[in-house]
Amino acid sequence: MSGDGSAFFDAIARRYDRVYALDRDASRRRMSRLLTELPERARVLDLGVGTGRELGALLDAGHAPVGLDASSAMLVICARRARPVPLVKASFWETWPFEDESFDAVIALHGTIAHPPDDDAMVALVREAARVLGEHGVFVAEVPSTEWLETLEERQEGDGEERSVRRVGADRCLYEDRALGVSIEARVFGEARWKGLFSAWPFVSVTPIEEGELFVVARRSTPRSQPSPSAP
Repeated sequence: MSGDGSAFFDAIARRYDRVYALDRDASRRRMSRLLTELPERARVLDLGVGTGRELGALLDAGHAPVGLDASSAMLVICARRARPVPLVKASFWETWPFEDESFDAVIALHGTIAHPPDDDAMVALVREAARVLGEHGVFVAEVPSTEWLETLEERQEGDGEERSVRRVGADRCLYEDRALGVSIEARVFGEARWKGLFSAWPFVSVTPIEEGELFVVARRSTPRSQPSPSAP
């Protein structure tokens, strides 16, 4: 598999919405939670836009999304949506092809950033997010939790013979699509690691959500409803 994961996602693109995507109710719950974190009428960079399932909700809420993905096959499907948005083919583990302060929000949903190619990649991603966000920008991600990873020692997840996920290291698991014969490794970080990655940002929150995931919200400025970290 390629370092940016594109080969895996190219392979599964045509069956992603049918086999991998969340059901409608779960998607609505998650989008509702995401939308409360975004500024009004935000310029939103969607990392790992995939087939673009979340784009309709972003457009309905008045936002202006741009999709970025390393998978050509995913982007082909995304471009067929009834309301197309600008799409960019690029790896989000490298320098992003956008000017400084181009966006009000960067989002990474459904564990899309759980596949860094090396130990430095996540640091570089956070640096790029800081660069392309405006002064009051926000980064929002859904990522797997360490508690979920620990359960993989006792059980193997998947749907029969088609898919599985198993633990392969202290902070790693392997997703396998057995029907297609492809796999991709994921890294799983705990709350402390995520807060450490965003330690230079004025505000970061890491909270658990359903199905063994964490909801990471980091802001380039302190929200008005929150006290300053330096306040007594």
